[in-house]
Amino acid sequence: MLLFSLIIQAQIITDPVDYRVCDEDGDGFVTIPFSQFQSYALDVLEQFNHQPEIYVTQAYDGIAKITSLYNNPQVVNVCSSDGGSGYYDIAINDQQEVFVVRGAGILQKIDTQTCQITNIGQVHSDGQTVLALSFDKLNNLYEGGWTSQVYRAEANDLTQFSLWHNFGNGRASGDFVQIRDFLYVAWTNNGRDYLYKVTLGTNNEYVSHESLGPIEQGTFGLASEYGRLYGNTTDYLYEINLETMERTIIRFRPNSGSDWWGAAGLHEALNMQISYHEELNEALDGSNPLSDPYTNSTPFADMIYIRIHESTNNDTYIIPVSIIVDIKPEANDTTLTECLDENLGWATFYLNETSNAINPTAANFTYYASIEDLNNNINPLPIIYEIPANKTIYAKVKDNSASACYNVAEIELIVPSAENVNYEPNVVFCLGTSEVLSVPNEFVSYQWNGLIDDDLDQNLNSNEVIITHPGNYFLTVTDINNCTFNVPFTAILDGMPEVTDVIINGNSITVEVSPSGQYEYSLNGIFWQSSNTFHNVEIADYEIYVRDFTGCRNDGYEFIFFNVPNFISPNGDGYNDVWTIRGITQYPDAHVQIFDRYGKLFIDRKAGNNDTVWDGKYLGREIPSGTYWYIIKLKDEKRVSGSILVKN
Repeated sequence: MLLFSLIIQAQIITDPVDYRVCDEDGDGFVTIPFSQFQSYALDVLEQFNHQPEIYVTQAYDGIAKITSLYNNPQVVNVCSSDGGSGYYDIAINDQQEVFVVRGAGILQKIDTQTCQITNIGQVHSDGQTVLALSFDKLNNLYEGGWTSQVYRAEANDLTQFSLWHNFGNGRASGDFVQIRDFLYVAWTNNGRDYLYKVTLGTNNEYVSHESLGPIEQGTFGLASEYGRLYGNTTDYLYEINLETMERTIIRFRPNSGSDWWGAAGLHEALNMQISYHEELNEALDGSNPLSDPYTNSTPFADMIYIRIHESTNNDTYIIPVSIIVDIKPEANDTTLTECLDENLGWATFYLNETSNAINPTAANFTYYASIEDLNNNINPLPIIYEIPANKTIYAKVKDNSASACYNVAEIELIVPSAENVNYEPNVVFCLGTSEVLSVPNEFVSYQWNGLIDDDLDQNLNSNEVIITHPGNYFLTVTDINNCTFNVPFTAILDGMPEVTDVIINGNSITVEVSPSGQYEYSLNGIFWQSSNTFHNVEIADYEIYVRDFTGCRNDGYEFIFFNVPNFISPNGDGYNDVWTIRGITQYPDAHVQIFDRYGKLFIDRKAGNNDTVWDGKYLGREIPSGTYWYIIKLKDEKRVSGSILVKN
């Protein structure tokens, strides 16, 4: 509550107020835009019964007003409908006289005390409906809505409208509100609502305009109160920040109320002039106004005077403002560690234990779970804070609670657990091998659990063990904070690939493996390839190896490569007359058998030192054309089998 200490004629001087501002670089000087002082001016006006109010038309149900705009806004009915046509829009002049436009463009004045209606006239002779209606600070009345043209009636005759400006495209969706030397217009273009800012000339004639960007879709009205701009849809009133174009909902329409169509500020047409001065006598007579923005002339402190002059009623208010420049405090990031209570399931932190590490001289600390909460000053954390796992929180640090400056410290709350340990929790090893489970050697004590059989025959109180069995293991550790927790491990035994067959196709062989999967293949255990087919294979004995991508491989598959033909034509033409097995001479003791489908043997002898094994005859005579089968028995129970097509 402001106390008023001095009244000089029609000028009121209030008690001084403090304005605290943060100096980011610490030199004691700050630059302040005058918009930062606006709240002081509004507070003064409210004390003198100049509370901001927005009037709205309620479709076919008369007019209402929204009061207490800055704190718990309320909707109050003003005048009910007279039973006639709709209330399309509303405008209020500098004498706070209320005008509405009804169906067929009929302009009326309403006495808000008695709700008596006075007809002014018809805006358009053809009865066109008016959707947008507003006064400027010269009491000129603007109207529009259906076309890109905006019309104006001069203050001395509200019955005669003439073209003010043709915007060329679109139409007025809301009103025409003057704030200082600009007219703000809610404009619809290509189905989207935008806010236009119109630069005005000496007599508020059109000079130029620009689009400030989109506003709420379905904005039917605009209104202003003391330099703040508002818009309304059929369902709610919202404020538009002219610097950022951010929009904030002020009040929703009551569920039982009718749609809101138009809007006007009770004081929007008042010619309110605000200026800023370094000396009281300059503020009293309005001389030597300061330029916007203002930079203090005395480091860390200064005094200026806000002058509010309302020319309609010739009222002047002077507000002394004491500028206090605060500097940004130091804020060091820190950590805090607490053990997990296994019974409760959380660790308990006392956040005020971080204050000395963050800033030993600061007096005010507030803690938040996120930087967003800190920036928005919402959801502060309690000093005693309980969490089940690690978390990063943030401290807002101020030298004192009144300071305008704060700094931010990041606090790492650590609940020691396996997630803080740099280790490999999952290991895969091959059959017949061993694997090491380990953690960094940084704990006070260790106790391994889950080992079996011979794996128990080692030191179980160290930071590592060797295992030969798959399974789930855990290591109980105690750290330097005397926190004890378990570090889990999972050891998986990888399957070993097995060669099931080798298929010969000319000079190529294809290796078949079980189980199926992605493998690498080698004929000597040195050179590996991803394909299971080898080309241009030389006649020799091979040890075929297969490995998976974890490194597990088979023990080696012995394979003897022969070039065994599968066709002969013993007709004496010199081509394929005999069955020659290239490479068989490496195995002179190899035993060859050839038989037909009935099991009759045609060859049953050793190969010897000749690679020509068979001439395709039986006892010197031709045999019938057809398929015959062979078995070649090698050393160490190895054998090769297949079929031959004989064509005579």
